[in-house]
Amino acid sequence: MSFDEEYDRPPVTFVPVGEDDEEREENLEMVRPSPGYFTSSVLIADAIIKRSEVTVLDYSANQVTVRYQIDGIWHAGNPMDRETGDYMLATLKQMAGMDYRDRRNRQTGSFSTEFQKAKQKIRLVSQGVATGERVVVYLTWKKDTIEKVSDLGMRDSMQQQLKELLRYDHKGMLLVSGRRGEGYTSAWRGVLNACDRLTRDYFVIEDEALVEEEVINFGSITFDSGKGETAMTPIPSLMLREPNVLAFNDLPDGKTVNEICDLSNEHDMPVYTRVPGRNCVDAIRRVAKLQPDLKKFAKLLNYVVCMRTVRRLCPKCRIEYPPHPKLLEKLGLPVGRVASLYQPMIYKVGMVDENEEEIRPCDHCSGIGYKGLTGIFELLTVNDEMKKAIAKNADSSVLKKIAAAGRHISMRQEGAVLVAKGATSVEELQRVLAAK
Repeated sequence: MSFDEEYDRPPVTFVPVGEDDEEREENLEMVRPSPGYFTSSVLIADAIIKRSEVTVLDYSANQVTVRYQIDGIWHAGNPMDRETGDYMLATLKQMAGMDYRDRRNRQTGSFSTEFQKAKQKIRLVSQGVATGERVVVYLTWKKDTIEKVSDLGMRDSMQQQLKELLRYDHKGMLLVSGRRGEGYTSAWRGVLNACDRLTRDYFVIEDEALVEEEVINFGSITFDSGKGETAMTPIPSLMLREPNVLAFNDLPDGKTVNEICDLSNEHDMPVYTRVPGRNCVDAIRRVAKLQPDLKKFAKLLNYVVCMRTVRRLCPKCRIEYPPHPKLLEKLGLPVGRVASLYQPMIYKVGMVDENEEEIRPCDHCSGIGYKGLTGIFELLTVNDEMKKAIAKNADSSVLKKIAAAGRHISMRQEGAVLVAKGATSVEELQRVLAAK
């Protein structure tokens, strides 16, 4: 009895590397009889079901540990014995056009799969290490690009406020921020897509080496930093087209900040810029560390928008609990108005219910307790007092006090609203806000 006949193989269709269909089919026929074909199917299916974009296999003398990265968090998979892992790796390497006998040198390869009516691309990277071998499986598939701040999680009232400030047609700066790898690009695209692009001409100035996906009705103007060009290089010819708003998706240094400020002042035109940051105040301080003319920057800066992402609690298995009054007080939530909060139901092998019956992992989130991401948005209006403090290079603590005195709703307070709504947990909010 073959391995596939003895067990139900997940219906993963493999498309190995090859010059043509015949070579690809020959490659597939080489691995089909192997026990590693079944295990490879299980690994890939499991990664897709769990929505893992990165899967790491660490080979040691006796076993293979498996880890999945899901929504930016690492989760342990089921380990396997070394023999099973070896058969699986030989199969994966063969399909990726790699040498399965080489367990020392760095190798890369790729192949394609189809599972759950969707096609995926698999990139395999292997490297020998002191304990054995490390293999990284990168999985990509087509995702719908999120274009709207509403889909990213921005509250309705903040959306209206954002739309109002985007109608501003005189000199001034809007600074957009977020952590890289955590919605940095999505926040930028969301803000740009909130603009009224039918009545005004918008252009994004970007380095050819850093060009991002096009935003509809936003003209992309590029420069080549490799040839010594800067964001200001295309400006003279661009201004002949009489743009209404210019957006700069990178602030490399203080000189560029100064030049953007001068451009906005000279042409009485709004400019949008972007910088990494954990919150609005952090974004301001990061621009200050570029050492621009702080008086010039402070005078022009009007608004800062920042987005962070948190994992959404699984709506099917989240656990409701009555919050302690001190917890609500710490979150800044009114005691008596929030009757319940929620926490994740995290599956562990061997879990049983009150009837001593085994609990199976949630079929919606695969037992992780979370599924998908949502954004926490913060919108800061830079008032006159804060402008004076920025010009004097005030530190974060001073800027936060000024913001609080102006009744600004902080990132932590915005996150507490999501906790109160049951969209995420206290633990997840604390994890995200603690990240540097």
